Amino acid sequence: MSVLAGCCVVAALATAGCNHVSAQASDPAREQVSLTGSELYGACAACHGASGEGNAAVRAPRIGGLPSWYIASELQRFQHNLRGKHPDDADGLRMRAMARQLFSDAEVAAVAEYVSQLVPVSTAASLTAGDMASGEALYAECASCHGARGEGDEQLRTPPLAGRDDWYIDKQIRKFRAGVRGTAAGDELGRQMQAVAATIDADSIQHVSAYLHTLSR
Repeated sequence: MSVLAGCCVVAALATAGCNHVSAQASDPAREQVSLTGSELYGACAACHGASGEGNAAVRAPRIGGLPSWYIASELQRFQHNLRGKHPDDADGLRMRAMARQLFSDAEVAAVAEYVSQLVPVSTAASLTAGDMASGEALYAECASCHGARGEGDEQLRTPPLAGRDDWYIDKQIRKFRAGVRGTAAGDELGRQMQAVAATIDADSIQHVSAYLHTLSR
């Protein structure tokens, strides 16, 4: 079985239990963490890797070392249908099913903290046609929200971008442009990003994505 097939099997099993999970998620008795962050992450490792190094072959981004607030926020966005609900977002749909396997906010916090403690793993650039100078100039428009060095901003709820997989940043901006992300009801942050993405042409997306990959976390 391929890695992608394995990830899909895990997601399918997760989807099968979504109604059961939703029923328990609001149960106060579940607020106590039943599993450690390490144990909870075991289900994530099939796609994201044991060290959070990611796997481009299955479109699973590198996540090791990302801030816990960001990981928790994205998991909650998947859980509450703000992300990963669009029928054309195959990767998001898979991740939404996985996020719903976390029974409580405490479990979300536990796995987010575990991921944040993983040592970031460097990956090779994949967008070889990206122009760094153009990307740096383009990113100046993004820095007011995402930070001068792509560090993100917890108060603004804008994600860190520095050192992220270039293919992943490229893919997400294109999803925003196409309306695959940022169109869910109640997703105000996504709507803002969709408006920004609409102003970026295809070549520029590749340039800025390649540039962000070169920044240190």
